Amino acid sequence: MTQPIRLRIIIGDDDARKLVLPRGLPDSTEDLCQTIKTSFGLQEDIRLQYQDSDFGNEFLNLSEIGEIQDKASLKVIYLQSHAKDDARTPLPQEAQGPTECSFISSGETEPVTSPESAPSTRQWLWPSVFIIPHFRYDAELELEKANADYKTNATLLNPSPKLKSHILERIAEEIIKFKAYPSDNDLNDVAEALVKTHPCLKEQGSFNGCYGWKISLKYKMANLRTKLRGLGCAEVEINSLKNKATYKRSLAALNVKKPKRAEVNYCPQHPKGETADSLEQERIAMLSEVKKRNNDHIVTEKMEKTFSYRRQEVLQAEPMVADFKSRWPALFTVKEVCISSHQLYICPIIQPEK
Repeated sequence: MTQPIRLRIIIGDDDARKLVLPRGLPDSTEDLCQTIKTSFGLQEDIRLQYQDSDFGNEFLNLSEIGEIQDKASLKVIYLQSHAKDDARTPLPQEAQGPTECSFISSGETEPVTSPESAPSTRQWLWPSVFIIPHFRYDAELELEKANADYKTNATLLNPSPKLKSHILERIAEEIIKFKAYPSDNDLNDVAEALVKTHPCLKEQGSFNGCYGWKISLKYKMANLRTKLRGLGCAEVEINSLKNKATYKRSLAALNVKKPKRAEVNYCPQHPKGETADSLEQERIAMLSEVKKRNNDHIVTEKMEKTFSYRRQEVLQAEPMVADFKSRWPALFTVKEVCISSHQLYICPIIQPEK
């Protein structure tokens, strides 16, 4: 059985993290870079350096995956920007330019969320390479044995209903972390990643070896959305018939509200302990706070707290701009547009220098 590999990943100055690879090292340095990016939510392109014992443990560029041993230290080098050493550390104030949005650095990748944010709040964009999650211990053993048989004899595994159900359920749990409504292309990427990670699961007779897995994932996600709707998940509950206008109910299937390409927190849950009524009171209180001088920090705090309430109002009520502006005057400032966009899209918005 493959031994797990434990690595110390140096993300930046004063930021080192532990990464455990239960299946051992990937096949290439490119795959390892992608695993690190996905595990730690890094958006930039990176390369890696390792400590070479022949040169007093100095860091050298990593070109061969075989150079890495268990408990090795790897340093992340960012390729897109030479102005920063840490993708999660804001740029110095003088490097950002004199803009009203300079409090948001182009180097930030973490969303603006408070400790009271709902647990369902998403934090990352859909990954460029989907990483298949780990399965139950007995499932991993069965797949490892089947993968070995595939490499030796090209024998494909016909998974039992129990194993297939577990695989689909675990992958659906991973998909929902990024999207409740994955597109066909997204599901195709996931299915391809599955048969790449576990080649024994390729389907004989399928034109790409994974079309059946894609269809199964599509139905599994539909079942998961039904379950979440019953639990009151706002992102899927908004598409239930009771939440649609009467004139739209006859075409409910054609009016599914779901995120656009770049939207991440499209319809988040309310913060813990908050309801629509309590957030409405926060909105009313903010109408007086926004008129006070030197009160930006309180307005920002209340705007962040009411983000979910504001999003659900936009999606359900579809108000006119004038009405929405009268209810949320604080939103129509450069600073709050930047913050709200950061909450919605995760990626920060930087106002270009004039």
